Amino acid sequence: MSKVGIIGTGIWGTALALTATRAGNSVLCWARELEVVESINMAHVNKLFLPDIPLPDQIKATGNVSEVFDFSDIVLLTVSAQYTRSTMQMIKPYLKKNTILVLCAKGIEQASGKMLSEIAAEEIPQTTIAVLSGPGFAIDVAKRKIASVTIACKQQDIALYLTKTLGTSYFRPYLATDIIAPQVGGSIKNVIAIASGIVEGASLGDGARAALITRGFHEMARFAKALGGDLPTLMGMCGMGDLVLTANCTQSRNFSFGYEVGACGTAEKPMRENTRTVEGIYTAQAVVKRARELNIEMPICEMVERLLFEGISLEEAINTLLSRPYKKEEL
Repeated sequence: MSKVGIIGTGIWGTALALTATRAGNSVLCWARELEVVESINMAHVNKLFLPDIPLPDQIKATGNVSEVFDFSDIVLLTVSAQYTRSTMQMIKPYLKKNTILVLCAKGIEQASGKMLSEIAAEEIPQTTIAVLSGPGFAIDVAKRKIASVTIACKQQDIALYLTKTLGTSYFRPYLATDIIAPQVGGSIKNVIAIASGIVEGASLGDGARAALITRGFHEMARFAKALGGDLPTLMGMCGMGDLVLTANCTQSRNFSFGYEVGACGTAEKPMRENTRTVEGIYTAQAVVKRARELNIEMPICEMVERLLFEGISLEEAINTLLSRPYKKEEL
């Protein structure tokens, strides 16, 4: 049995707390919201983020972040990608030499175009970093529905330790030593999911959506390769698996947001009225910025970015993509 800390006790953090507990571990969660701390400790439920799922007594919560690092061998960082840097700066004084920090958010920092491991290298360079990524909605994981993920760490023994620590009969991790591909897959699939939702909302047809997802994976692979990622890893749960789920399911906030854009024909109204965290919106800007720096083509991601932030019409985006020169199909 290990001691697992959770930094960020939203719906995903709570689902992972449940998973870690069901795997036989003790869990201490940190939450910024006092009501979440009190709800977990007193009522054994996260009333704010996951009100319908009872939590076992082994899950405790605190509002003091230092307690999590005093308690834990493994810490899962589940705050959203855009808050990862500031959270790392907050936890830096409390990190121990043997702390394993597992990055569980999916996204690229909007301002810099950097992956979360690159942010970690800047902010907490001495810390052992792992990545957890793959297909699975938090509510399904919380309800013990079957899910498989990738757990990656450059040190294979640590990746193996994490898979054994967190794995259960319904939550099956596959290990990898490449931490680039899981981050690329978990980030760019959100942009492709928006594009897939747009195709569905605009009633462009199942064939068009299949083509878009396939070419979207090519863009994902191109980006991963440019950053030193491993294609076989990307073809597993963290890339292909996550893309298949997120780009085909109305439960995905990215897909459903894209559907609204497709139905409207422009992004102006959905962007103005959106109140949810749709990570692909931020990632679209970040990935296009980084792709230009890397001198690689990512036309689908670029069209999503232009739809969302430059106000082009859906008709213009489609015509731009379909007028590209014919080419050999290769990664």
